[in-house]
Amino acid sequence: MAAFLILIMHVALLGSIGALVLFFYGIVNHMAWILLGMACLAAAGYWFYRRIKADSQAFRNFAGSSLQGKTVEVSFMGGLANFRISDSQARPGIGHDMSMKIDKLPSPGAENVKSLAELARLFEKDLISVEEFQKAKGRILD
Repeated sequence: MAAFLILIMHVALLGSIGALVLFFYGIVNHMAWILLGMACLAAAGYWFYRRIKADSQAFRNFAGSSLQGKTVEVSFMGGLANFRISDSQARPGIGHDMSMKIDKLPSPGAENVKSLAELARLFEKDLISVEEFQKAKGRILD
């Protein structure tokens, strides 16, 4: 069994050496094309960088002059590519007006909780007895 494993390992080693020879032979024979491709990629990257830099400068000039005093909202997935420019003096939508405070209605159980808390405080200070506490608690919860 060990001899068979050694034989398999030698075949794998020779196969990998053959693949490396073919790989490097291809690289050596096509080195000019590989270098030309790398130069083209570098030139395209430099051109892309310069274009983005110029466009960002143009956007800054545009934003500095025409967007002064305006709000810009950009939403991608939440609004599915939504872009909106509005005046900052424009009245915000519902829920965004903080100058007017709206009181919320208390929840139905809020009064019961307050009453039970006051009752527990009275009981802890020994101002009411256990029977009075149980009776009052029964009235509040019913």
